[in-house]
Amino acid sequence: MSLRFSMMNANMFLGVNIIMTVTRDKKNGYYQYEFMYRGVRYHRRFKDATRDEVIGYETIAKAELRKSGYDIAAENYHVYTLSEIMEDYKQYADDVYASPKEAKVVVDNFYKIVGNKPLKQIIVSDIEKYRTQRKKAGVKNSSINREMNNIKKMFSLAKSNHKIKESPCSGLRPLRIVNPTKRFLEKEEEKKLLDIANPLMKAFIIISIQSGMRMGEILNLKWSDVYMKQGYMIALNTKNGKPRKLLITPDIKEQLELFYNSINEYVFTNPLTHDKYKDVDSSFIRLVKKSGIKHISFHELRHTTASRMNEMGIDLATIQEYLDHKDPRTTRRYIHKPKKNILDAVQKLSQYTITT
Repeated sequence: MSLRFSMMNANMFLGVNIIMTVTRDKKNGYYQYEFMYRGVRYHRRFKDATRDEVIGYETIAKAELRKSGYDIAAENYHVYTLSEIMEDYKQYADDVYASPKEAKVVVDNFYKIVGNKPLKQIIVSDIEKYRTQRKKAGVKNSSINREMNNIKKMFSLAKSNHKIKESPCSGLRPLRIVNPTKRFLEKEEEKKLLDIANPLMKAFIIISIQSGMRMGEILNLKWSDVYMKQGYMIALNTKNGKPRKLLITPDIKEQLELFYNSINEYVFTNPLTHDKYKDVDSSFIRLVKKSGIKHISFHELRHTTASRMNEMGIDLATIQEYLDHKDPRTTRRYIHKPKKNILDAVQKLSQYTITT
C-alpha cells in the first residue's frame, strides 16, 4: 500500500471532507498541507521539512483534532515544531540577553540531536538524549546544566505563548556536580609568577587579582572605559551583562600606563596587528609550568581575590558584589580561609574551662 493511499484512508477515517495532497510552495520551496474541516480550510507551511514529514504533521493534526475534540477553527490549531519555538527563543535572546550567541548555539545543538519534531512528540527521553550526547562530547556536567537553562527557557517561552501545554523539561533534575577544592594563589607563588612573567602577563595577573576581573573583561577593556584621573574603570563585557565599576589601585595604574597608546581602542592590543588579544590562557598555563608552582588556572585568580578580601574581614555581600556573583553560594565557594574574628573566637573557645 502506498504512503499516499494510506494517508487518504486516514483522512477518510478522520472525517475530513475535502482531501488535498501535500504541495510545495512555488515561491519559497516550503512544503505545506491544506485540508477542510467543518467547512473551514486549514493551511500550514513548514520551513526545513521534507514532504514525508509534512504528510506526517498533517496526519497528526487531524488525529489530535479527532481525539481531543478540539475545534481547529476556534483555536487556530496547528502542529508547532521545534524549529518554530527555536526562532521565538532566538528572538527573545536577542532582545533580552547581553550576549545571545551562547543561547543560540545551545538550541542549535539541541535541534541537531533531537531533530525537527512536533512539540507534542518531544518527551523527557529526548532531553536525556541531548544530555547524554553532550557528556560523550566531553562537556562537564556544570556546563550541561547551564545549557539546559536555555533549553528549559525555550520550552517555558513556548508554553507562555500557548504553543505547548507542558514542557518536557518539567521535573527534570540537574546533573550532579562534584565541586573540586578551589585553588588560590599564595603570596609566594604570586611572586614567582611575576618575577618571570612578560609585561603582558604581569599586567593581567596584577589586574585580575586586585580587581577580580575575568579574563574576558580584561581582554575587552577599552581606554574609553578607563578613567585614570578619577581612579576607576568600567567593565562592560561582564558575565551577567551589567556594567561594573572597579577602582584603579596604584599597582593597576602602573600597569595600565605601560600599555597606553593613543591609536589603540583596546587597552591590551597586539603591537604588530593593532588588534585586541583574543586569549592569554595558554600563555598563562605555560607561565605557571615554567614557575614550578602547583597548577592554577587564570580564572582561579578570582578565587585569590575573594580569599584575600575575606582574610581582611570584608563581608560576604561586599565580596559578592565586587566579584559580580549573582548567587552568594558562588562567593562562599571562593572563600578559603576563615576570617580573623572567627579564628580568634575558636582560640578563645579552646581556652574556655568550666569552673566548679
